[in-house]
Amino acid sequence: MLDHDTAFAVLAQLALANRTGLVLGPASASLSFSMIAEQMRSRFVPTKITPGAVLRAAQHADTVLASDGAGGYCWPDFAVSFDAIFTTVRLLELLAQTGSSLATLRARIPPVSHRRAVEFCPWEVKGRVMRTMMERHMKDRVDLTDGVKVFVDGGWVLVVPDADRPEYHIIASTLDAVQSDRLVSEYAQLVRSVVAEAAPQAEAVVET
Repeated sequence: MLDHDTAFAVLAQLALANRTGLVLGPASASLSFSMIAEQMRSRFVPTKITPGAVLRAAQHADTVLASDGAGGYCWPDFAVSFDAIFTTVRLLELLAQTGSSLATLRARIPPVSHRRAVEFCPWEVKGRVMRTMMERHMKDRVDLTDGVKVFVDGGWVLVVPDADRPEYHIIASTLDAVQSDRLVSEYAQLVRSVVAEAAPQAEAVVET
């Protein structure tokens, strides 16, 4: 049984072995997808972390495979929609063409450390967290596809607001578990500190 990340990585390898191009997935997808695409002379393109955003981006002509990272797979050469039955058929077809096995493909997935945490954040403070992140990393390499992704040596850390809950997700994906843990801890603390700093002001607004 493969988890969603592993299944996506296996399918990405098979799809790009058949045709080079773009693989699309949510900005929270692990560093391994960029590494797989690069190894296969292709490119991983992050999208916003919603199924609809993935499908809209999948309309790009060079897209080979797109996934929402939660078990939905889109093959744009067939249809710009998530299709489990077609994915099963395409998987069997590509396995036969390449002569690969699931075990072999799984073993080829680059080993990375992917850590995440969730922190409470009132709706009215979410914008302040984003501004704090942007001010802190004005001179650094960042990606603003969804939230703020800060690139570091050996990977990245993503701070992104939940679309439906008063929460922030902190996700780190690097080549080193210690580094990932440190980044998640550091940025989770940043969110907590912004929330704590804004709390008295938020209470004053409510009382008024």
